[in-house]
Amino acid sequence: MLVILTEEESMEITLREILRRLGVVEFQIITFQGVGDLEASLTTKIKAWRDPHARFLVIRDNDNGNCEARKKRLSEMIRAAGGTKPAKIRLVMQELEAWFLADPEALENAGYLKPGSRPALLRDPENHQRPVDALRKLDPAYQKGLGARRIAPYLDPDRNTAASFHATIQAIRDLTAA
Repeated sequence: MLVILTEEESMEITLREILRRLGVVEFQIITFQGVGDLEASLTTKIKAWRDPHARFLVIRDNDNGNCEARKKRLSEMIRAAGGTKPAKIRLVMQELEAWFLADPEALENAGYLKPGSRPALLRDPENHQRPVDALRKLDPAYQKGLGARRIAPYLDPDRNTAASFHATIQAIRDLTAA
């Protein structure tokens, strides 16, 4: 079973759609109330997990932080939990909305873009300091949970250009292949 630990509801909504598209049926997503809650509970959750076949994926936004330092900290937390269970860590660059910006066709299908329009804010979405602000330029009423519900069903792993999206897809495939 794949167990995904993530910091927010909008990522859970998005992951459920991605997992459905990838044909993953045995999974559980544990959603925390932000990064602080995720990091405070991570070691305890993994240590307490009773399924010996569980494989863990920890996903959090990078939020313009130091990727290596964040991954190192999360790796140490996983090791503190016993470290024998298969686990991967993925950081979203910089936040979930970059994945949405990296798939203009999904934005069109969800009603955030006019067909064929490709505003400059879609270029290099993972380098936006705050991708959510870019989405709010497309729709000032954009909200994370609602946006995920509208956009995630249209995300296409073959079309999305975000490297962190592809790294996450690969991690899911690796963890569910064994």
